[in-house]
Amino acid sequence: MGYENRGENVHGELVTDGNAATAAVMLLYKSGTTTARSLASDEFLHITDVLISIETAADVTLWAGTAAAAGKYIFSGAMGAASVWSHHFAIPYVCPVGATPYFAGAATHRSSCLIEGFITK
Repeated sequence: MGYENRGENVHGELVTDGNAATAAVMLLYKSGTTTARSLASDEFLHITDVLISIETAADVTLWAGTAAAAGKYIFSGAMGAASVWSHHFAIPYVCPVGATPYFAGAATHRSSCLIEGFITK
């Protein structure tokens, strides 16, 4: 079963060795390439899959846009040391128009966040 009105496939990634407690914007790429892709002000990012892993126990947050606020949280929760969280959205999470997700992970060691999805206008 596919998604209706599927647009350009993309994936996003943010891997940090060291302090990931400060929020950072996810980098988007055209799927299957290393070509960076920015969102235009009239485009929506639809997230279908998320994978978060951390080496040190921490509260982690993934949200859409520049400020964590009601209606923008994709994931927020406490994760134990050497944890992995994976989720597939049966109905894609749609970020606000023009908003690329931000991720904040553990204060030490490696934190990573990978997303898959597609872009529409």
